[in-house]
Amino acid sequence: MRRQILPLLLLVPFLTGFDGPEAREVLDTVFRNLYDPDMLVAVELRIDEGQPDAEGVSFAYGRKNKGGETRTLVYTGDGSRDASRVLLFQKPGAQDRAFMSEGTRGQVRPVSVGRYKGSLFGSDFNYADFRARSAAEYSIEVLGRDRIDGESCRVLRLRPLEGPYTMLLAWVSEERPVMLRTDYFDEQGLWKRYRARPENIAQNFDWWVTMQDEMIDLRSGRHTVRHVRNILIGTNVPDDAFTLTQLARGRLPSF
Repeated sequence: MRRQILPLLLLVPFLTGFDGPEAREVLDTVFRNLYDPDMLVAVELRIDEGQPDAEGVSFAYGRKNKGGETRTLVYTGDGSRDASRVLLFQKPGAQDRAFMSEGTRGQVRPVSVGRYKGSLFGSDFNYADFRARSAAEYSIEVLGRDRIDGESCRVLRLRPLEGPYTMLLAWVSEERPVMLRTDYFDEQGLWKRYRARPENIAQNFDWWVTMQDEMIDLRSGRHTVRHVRNILIGTNVPDDAFTLTQLARGRLPSF
């Protein structure tokens, strides 16, 4: 009898609000799946999906991890030399640095990342949604379990230490390291909802990639659907694409 009770007692703190190494490892596993692989991604956004004035926006982004530093690159349009582009440098213990360039003149200027609240190309995603994260940036409370489209999830309450959000409720799949839903709160309350359907998540080598998801502004009712058109993951992602020299030159590598 004693042997049966002990495993159950070990699980109870993890299921009922415990902010400890087990909960943080669950969250970090999701973040590693999102941010660890080097990648280039071509994306189409449908802004105000389902409405007569819905707008389509194409952009591309990439991520490269090297020497303990994460570099994130975002290009508007098709990645041509006249496209606007931003390169973000992140390193643990240091302030983020961001640089922008546009056109063919080769000029690069630093830009303020602020609280990352600025809209990404007029959509319901913002720059905070693309910035690499770790569990150390949150206080975590485990609320329990739920199901999203039949997939079992652990529900976490996350309180960011900085950024545009005051709280997040995250539905983390228990079957693979992905988030299927996230509710975003700011000082005014519930603001946005992120959703990904299980059937739109595919395995690419060792990584799980969400091929289509959406962000809904719950105050305005507007929502943005994000669809991945093409993706490159792994060793073929070139280092020189993530430098200030290449940012000045423009043109995203073809993939």
